[in-house]
Amino acid sequence: MPPLFQRAAGRLSDAAPGWLVETVRPVPAPLRRWPMLRMALVVTAPLLVGMAAGHLVLGLLPAMAAMGTALADRGGAYRVRIIRMGATGLAGTLGYLTGSLVRGHGWWAVLVVVAVSVLSALISTGGAAGSVAGLQLLVMTVVSAGVALPGPPGVGALAFLAGVAWAIVPAVADWPFRPRAPEQAAVAAVYRALGRLFADHDADARTAFGTALRDGYDTVLGARSTAAGLDPERTRLIALLNQASLIRHALVSLRHEGREPPAGQAAEVEEMSEALAAGRAPREPRCEGGSPAEHALCSAMRGAAGLAAGGEVRADQLPYEPLGYRGRFRDIWEKMWYGHLTRVYTLRLALCMGAAAAVGEFGWFERSYWTTLTVALVIKPDFGSVFARAVQRALGTLVGTIVASVVLLLVPYGPALLVPVAVFAALLPYGMQRNWGLLATFQAPLVLLLVDLLTRGGPELAVIRLVDTLAGCVIVLLLGYLPWPGSWTAPVGPRFADAVSATAEYLRHAFDPGQTARALLRRRAYDALADLRTVFQRAMTEPPAVSRRITTWMPAMTALEQVADATAATAVRVQRGAPHPSPEAIRTLADSLDGIAADVRAGRTPRELGPTADEALEKVDSAVRSLRDTVAEDRSG
Repeated sequence: MPPLFQRAAGRLSDAAPGWLVETVRPVPAPLRRWPMLRMALVVTAPLLVGMAAGHLVLGLLPAMAAMGTALADRGGAYRVRIIRMGATGLAGTLGYLTGSLVRGHGWWAVLVVVAVSVLSALISTGGAAGSVAGLQLLVMTVVSAGVALPGPPGVGALAFLAGVAWAIVPAVADWPFRPRAPEQAAVAAVYRALGRLFADHDADARTAFGTALRDGYDTVLGARSTAAGLDPERTRLIALLNQASLIRHALVSLRHEGREPPAGQAAEVEEMSEALAAGRAPREPRCEGGSPAEHALCSAMRGAAGLAAGGEVRADQLPYEPLGYRGRFRDIWEKMWYGHLTRVYTLRLALCMGAAAAVGEFGWFERSYWTTLTVALVIKPDFGSVFARAVQRALGTLVGTIVASVVLLLVPYGPALLVPVAVFAALLPYGMQRNWGLLATFQAPLVLLLVDLLTRGGPELAVIRLVDTLAGCVIVLLLGYLPWPGSWTAPVGPRFADAVSATAEYLRHAFDPGQTARALLRRRAYDALADLRTVFQRAMTEPPAVSRRITTWMPAMTALEQVADATAATAVRVQRGAPHPSPEAIRTLADSLDGIAADVRAGRTPRELGPTADEALEKVDSAVRSLRDTVAEDRSG
């Protein structure tokens, strides 16, 4: 992607309203050349093989499978990436077979699409892998039910699986040579974000560190060791993440004392991140402990440097919560069958998909499967705002169809079409990292060119695609958005209350002697804050009438982060010799937070807080009172 184009897209995103530029991910990954080249390779290579065999369309199904599987690759440990991409490919194969069997069966096909929609919605509750797999199941069911793809269904399924395998191979090609590369890169990213906190402690820097730390835990804990016992390298990386968290809290504690970190420590942390990325030992930090916070910061820095140099992991450096398969399946099962949001999403998706499929049976649109596909992609709730995606997809498709029309007019049918196919495929990763509109801008001409290889529809395909996509967006807005008042307001309030409760539980045990319990509760509190920020960012992409109300939560979110930081910083000082707070004062403040959470859930104004006479908790007490006042002001306003 040329730098000029990237800068122009960035300026457009900054100038446009939030609902027009909603990002596909809350924090976009940096653009790299390899994902773009890999996407172009996995899509065009099957077509080249088909062309060499004398039948270009034979490579169409593997190319579609490779594209969907490659789009499911969102980084992380190799094992996690294989599971996510493999699940997506298998679900796509099942969808292809299902759609092929019901193609041409009229209203029975409509009922099957609705049933698959329900199954897709339930599968989507199974985390990141379930989300993309459920979507691919639905997408391929719709495609194969609407398009007569070449070959019998059994042969087509084998071709589809071949495309899935082809997409996975280049994604994990360096696994045998660098098995820990993703985990090491994730840990190095945490220390880079930590270095920024030394110079700048604003909200953006704190959010960047929190996001990097959570991604680091997800990546390291998601990698399964092939060793028979404990994996020393994985253990070391987890300990390094824990040390980064300790450094961050010691830094906050130091600023609570009115001090700044010693000059040069930011550079030492940056050098440590470079050493972690390169796999070499960093320099020993030069620091001296004076106050409790300075002593804690120095100790945490030296502990991190020792771990980065390959030192032995101490028992107190490794508190984390192993969640086994049984626990994961239990969580997924509860979300699938007992989650209110899951039931609502399932009903909305089935209603809209049924309406779109029924419209196709009336023959109002020439290629109505595009209408159904649009519904499946736009209404998915874990991808962000339904309203924003509907608008963005319509605008992106408009631009993309214009570009596709020009390409189909200028490029003759045949192998020459593979050149623009490769270009648009390479641009897909960039569009994914920006927003849904830009993704649709690149995806629309790519899909049109692939369909043209099969049907030879010519430039008229672009107009058909645009009309069908707009119809799908209208169905989503009329049936999946407007009739559901719950979709007009993002669930910021409930998530805020959950974060307050998690912070209260952390405060209640932050000064207990058990190191592991403290660390686990601290991580849960900061994970809840990260979830809250994600929900807030998505809510800001709703229409202005909704997003203006959501902005009132920003001061309360900032106040809650200050409570968590004050708790962590005070705990650090107590561990380094500062006076220990009384159990009564701790219980009083934790109960106050629980009361604020209960009042938010009930829609009440939080009650006044009683006195907390304990100097050791002065910073925490002040932060809790500020939180109460901020929430009370927002609720009364």
